Amino acid sequence: MSHSNISIFVPHLGCPNQCAFCNQNTISGEENPPTIDEVKKTCQQAVEQIKDKSQCEIAFFGGSFTAIDRDYMISLLEIASEYVVKYNFKGIRISTRPDCIDEEILKLLKAYNVKAIELGAQSMNDEVLLSNTRGHSSNDVITASNLIK
Repeated sequence: MSHSNISIFVPHLGCPNQCAFCNQNTISGEENPPTIDEVKKTCQQAVEQIKDKSQCEIAFFGGSFTAIDRDYMISLLEIASEYVVKYNFKGIRISTRPDCIDEEILKLLKAYNVKAIELGAQSMNDEVLLSNTRGHSSNDVITASNLIK
């Protein structure tokens, strides 16, 4: 079986900007963040429908996962991690901004079975980042990449 994701959208939470690259409400079609019960329901449906869970990640897309309210982020990770452990999913995947990664957050993510981090590196040209009000620099991308590595 090839790799697959259980996609859970956390639309535009955590990001301090509304840049030209990612209007998550439009991209995902979601306007409200998922409740804990909705995440449980999505994961449970995957348990029932996916045979080989070892090639499937529970993925939190949209927004900047590591910049959302910490208690909410941890509650999402706790639920997803339970399913990873109990049903042998491959792990958890998140997406976030380069300026929202540090050693503390990486330790937290590792503790909850996060195996992949999609870094929102939309450009490595600081002028492009500035003109699109991205809110971080190319150096932030390099720093975050090195920390993740």
